[in-house]
Amino acid sequence: MKKSLLFILLLMLSGVPALAQTQPLIAQIAESHIEGNVPNSEDFDSYMKRDLDAYFQSVTGKAVEIKFELLREGPTQTGIAYPKFYLWVKLFEKDALINEGAVRVAAIEKKGFDVTNLLGRKEIEQNPEAIYSVFPRQVGDRIKNKIRQ
Repeated sequence: MKKSLLFILLLMLSGVPALAQTQPLIAQIAESHIEGNVPNSEDFDSYMKRDLDAYFQSVTGKAVEIKFELLREGPTQTGIAYPKFYLWVKLFEKDALINEGAVRVAAIEKKGFDVTNLLGRKEIEQNPEAIYSVFPRQVGDRIKNKIRQ
């Protein structure tokens, strides 16, 4: 894969008209990252729940019930990074909502997800524009709608 990216960079630097032909190659590289990292559909929800549970237990220091909703269908692939998913997460303790917020996770080698960013509801309410430093505009707009509800 590194050779493919090097080839693309060399074409870009040389100004070769063949650069337009590299677009399908870029899409193939992105698709290979998605296929190689996103868990199968039958494992997706259970892996996501497992990994969110582990993350929030380490952050809160206690077991909490987690409910999540995807803010964008499917993964977002940028460059050679791990594919990302954007979520709205609610944390409950004994049926009481204790926190909620926006989360960005990376899909890793079909084995699970790593939380890369977390913006809690209060943090977003205090500085709504901060969401755009982590989340794509369309996702950020959905987050702002969640906050208004």
